[in-house]
Amino acid sequence: MGASQGPAGTVHVERLHGALRDRLNALTRKTHAFAKRDATWDALVGLQIFDHNFHRAHYALRLPLQIVDGVHRYHHRSPAMALGVTDHLWSFQDLLTTRLPITS
Repeated sequence: MGASQGPAGTVHVERLHGALRDRLNALTRKTHAFAKRDATWDALVGLQIFDHNFHRAHYALRLPLQIVDGVHRYHHRSPAMALGVTDHLWSFQDLLTTRLPITS
């Protein structure tokens, strides 16, 4: 796991909101793209949160591997990998085909 950090501050929350706003047309101001139903909204936000936490490698979370011929090599990680939830970057195919246990 990465270095222990305190609770998320305003900067972290605003950064996540900004990333979601950039990726979701329904969140941009003064737009014609909007979600008419709650289910559509939940699906859009859920996919973007998956993309942010499991699919995209974050530059700040990378780990140095080695230096070969003066070139740095890194192990690219997502937030889920940094927390130990998964061991690889997920693809959207992984999302759609992975069976998860049903909990209630």
